[in-house]
Amino acid sequence: MLPNRDSIKAKLREYEDARDKVINTGIRLNRLSKSVIYSVIRNDWEAADKYLNDMRRELESLMSLIKQYPFYYDKAAVSFQEYAEAYIMYEFNKNGKIPTIEEVGVDELAYLNGLMEFTGELSRKATEELIRDNLDYALKAKETMEDIYLDMLYMEFRDFEMRKKVDYVANNINWLNEKIFYKTLNKGR
Repeated sequence: MLPNRDSIKAKLREYEDARDKVINTGIRLNRLSKSVIYSVIRNDWEAADKYLNDMRRELESLMSLIKQYPFYYDKAAVSFQEYAEAYIMYEFNKNGKIPTIEEVGVDELAYLNGLMEFTGELSRKATEELIRDNLDYALKAKETMEDIYLDMLYMEFRDFEMRKKVDYVANNINWLNEKIFYKTLNKGR
């Protein structure tokens, strides 16, 4: 008989339960992140504030789990990125700035991935604002996206997935440029 088999089995069950908690907490965090973003796009700040507070609580829970079970970080990485994306979107639209990595409170990879994904949501928000004839917002968004793009080029990522995300930022800039062009072209009519 395997020595200590009962304690080994109990530890395995603990790890399985922890894995499930990490995944489920991550799912809740992802949903709340999307709710923050959609609320910001709709200018529903009351809902955005509520979702942001809920999102922070889930982030704390997830970080606590990862501190205890760091080998499950890979199960939480996307959720940290989603949180960063939503928090950056919120801060940019509420306070007019990109928050620092310290303000966001995630690691460098989650922050940079979230920042680059933020450009897609910013482009969506800029499109909504163009529909409302808010060209100034779209121009500010474009300038912000260009700054992010230049900062990401500066990073000289070696990782292929990160380099693809830099291309994603460039594509978001191009799409927004086209929308701005057509909006300004038709403005005189």
